[in-house]
Amino acid sequence: MLRRGSRPLLAVSGGPDSCVLLDVIARMQDEWNLDLHLCHVNHGLRGAASNEDERFVIQLAHQYHLPLTVRRFEPDEIERIRTGNLEDEARRLRYEKLRHTAEELNLSPILTGHTLSDQAETVLLRMIRSSGLTGLSGVLPVKFEREAAIARPLLAHTREEVLRYAREEAIAYRHDEMNDDSTFWRVRVRNELIPFLKDSFNPNLESALGRLADLAREEENFWEQHTACLADSVGLATPDASADCELFSALSRAEQRRLIRHYVKAFDPSPAMPAIDAAIALIAGERPQGEIHIDQNLRVYRRYDRFYIASPHGLGAPVPETELAVPGSTPAPELGVEAIIDLFPASVERLPVRDEWCAEFDADKAFTPITIRGRRDGDAIAPVGMEGRKKIKKLLQERRIILEERDRTPIVLFNGELAWAAGVCLSKLFQVDEQTRTVLRISLNRIAPMPQHGNQ
Repeated sequence: MLRRGSRPLLAVSGGPDSCVLLDVIARMQDEWNLDLHLCHVNHGLRGAASNEDERFVIQLAHQYHLPLTVRRFEPDEIERIRTGNLEDEARRLRYEKLRHTAEELNLSPILTGHTLSDQAETVLLRMIRSSGLTGLSGVLPVKFEREAAIARPLLAHTREEVLRYAREEAIAYRHDEMNDDSTFWRVRVRNELIPFLKDSFNPNLESALGRLADLAREEENFWEQHTACLADSVGLATPDASADCELFSALSRAEQRRLIRHYVKAFDPSPAMPAIDAAIALIAGERPQGEIHIDQNLRVYRRYDRFYIASPHGLGAPVPETELAVPGSTPAPELGVEAIIDLFPASVERLPVRDEWCAEFDADKAFTPITIRGRRDGDAIAPVGMEGRKKIKKLLQERRIILEERDRTPIVLFNGELAWAAGVCLSKLFQVDEQTRTVLRISLNRIAPMPQHGNQ
């Protein structure tokens, strides 16, 4: 947790837990050769009282002769917190500012004043919310969050022990009135549920819940290793490296839940069990395609026999239209291709069309401008060998092209008329026949991965 010669960053709110931790670590400083730095995050949620907390911590830093960094929530951050889950959002932003401070000053680990009483509250809250075995692990003694080490040296001690130490050592601290506000679940658990359980069932409740968290954490360590192996087998479940639905479906229900948690861990949400079960139902179900929300910024996408997890932001943006040089080459980086147009007399012998990313047309029918873009809603073509027109979307569905790749299918137009859905079909309006005098050949060379559509 702490090594001799460490440069820790101690989070000091001004409350009893962090003030006692400050006194304990300060007494160790010389013997352990610690380069201790303090950080206070003023969340501004209590108005003048929050500013009094800040002034109190500044006085503490002077008293202990220690450097202090003060971070404050900006007005827009405070507004965002108040419109969401206040406790969770404030905690997330506080840790974000602590991590940034530690990174800027090259300090590690970050020390917080969590106690065994906090652990008991957390375990009970997560039991109430049905967060599973992972939730029962509670507050970790040491955790790594976005490359920042966070340690809780007081986690084996109850709040009662901390307050006793404060009284015996005459340590001053601030009282946060929000800890008396019963509209917050944690406050009600602390002030109502835990006293009731201790009086009625187990006077050593905090220690019992602490042991439960330790046991759950040991189980969690096993599952983390096992789930990483499962992910190697099933797939990474990213847009660029999707995972296999069949392999996922063959896993036990417990393994499936763990694997979903493993996948979303990189995005840092805490998914609720109904969202995890909905993701499993989508991946292992009968629907060939679909998507469900893990939270407002994260979705699980099923695309036939593959699935992946990603943020919806930025997916599905329309690919702009680009005019092609005739003859000549034109890059279309949004589609991952370079389009090359050549003109040949029909009477001249030429190399055969190489693959589905190369097509020939009657140049006299191909009116300019010749353009290329991604698929758009309503696109239709008059396919060679078929009667009438057919929707490009329908053709792509028949070839089981996933939704995200459909919009990146290169569409070539002659003066606004669809001539070619690359890798899918040609329009009979522009096909080469016995009357053709000049052949216009379009070749698409890949400059980034493109979807494989099979034969045109």
